[in-house]
Amino acid sequence: MKKTKSKPDLLWKDLLAEFDAEFIHFFFGKKLHDSIDFSIKPEFLEQELNETFTANEPNKKITDKIVRYRLKNGQYRFIIIHIEFQGKSEKDFAERMFRYFVYIYIKYESTDVTALALHTGASRPKTFSTFSISVFGTKLSYEFNTYTVREQKEDELLKSDNPFALAVLASLYLIKAGKEPNLKLAYKKKLIEIARTKNFDLAKLYRLINFVQQLVVLPKNLEIEFKQFAHQPKIQEKMEANKEFLETYSVYFGIEKAIDEIREEAAEKGIEKGREELIMNIHDKMGFSAEQIANMTDFSVEYIQSVIDKYAKQKH
Repeated sequence: MKKTKSKPDLLWKDLLAEFDAEFIHFFFGKKLHDSIDFSIKPEFLEQELNETFTANEPNKKITDKIVRYRLKNGQYRFIIIHIEFQGKSEKDFAERMFRYFVYIYIKYESTDVTALALHTGASRPKTFSTFSISVFGTKLSYEFNTYTVREQKEDELLKSDNPFALAVLASLYLIKAGKEPNLKLAYKKKLIEIARTKNFDLAKLYRLINFVQQLVVLPKNLEIEFKQFAHQPKIQEKMEANKEFLETYSVYFGIEKAIDEIREEAAEKGIEKGREELIMNIHDKMGFSAEQIANMTDFSVEYIQSVIDKYAKQKH
């Protein structure tokens, strides 16, 4: 799993890339979610659009998510996911959102765009949802979707089994804790307990715990205390995984240990056979996808998927 300890916005973007359908449902609603054909892999276009963006603004670069989905009716639509994690507000924030829209229109000649500004920090710009111009009778108004973490209700987030409810809750607790390290520790422990009670499969649970671990940064002494807490194997019956495996290894830090031990056992059986058994153990016992396994090993996604497909055929 790639780590991004110092950049919380990257943690959000990584979570979006992994759980994009849940992201759309949580932040855009059921109507848009149900209109998208999620069987077709989305296209992440931020790097492609940078060619147009940097040609006009060479000192700047798009760092937000720009995703193209195919709808169930066969048409394409563009969805700009703008993720903000800032302690201070940007004066020209709304104008920047409008510029993104303009560059998408220029490159793709399409106005089929919906945008979201996700404010996960303690503050947001004064003008945060609209960019307007009025000059001698010529008027323009660009409005976009917004979501502000600090305005959310804890009890409503706790009711949801969407993984982004937990992500929002983590950011909300971080705002509430402020600069109090002991309060951060208490909230971090609480988030782990909440995650364990949700109906998440093991791979999703691990991914969310990893998000919380990296988002809520603690002083070294408190981080040690948190690790001792997180290492306790509190296994919920709702988890969809091998009971014996879960009782042997803790939900959080034990998974990394388990991967190392599986790797050692596999290595004893020959290079190729060992590789395949390593991949299938992680895939079957932990429920991880080819992409997730690639993040934890040196194998390519294509190779991992070929092994999974090979073993699937042998079962039939």
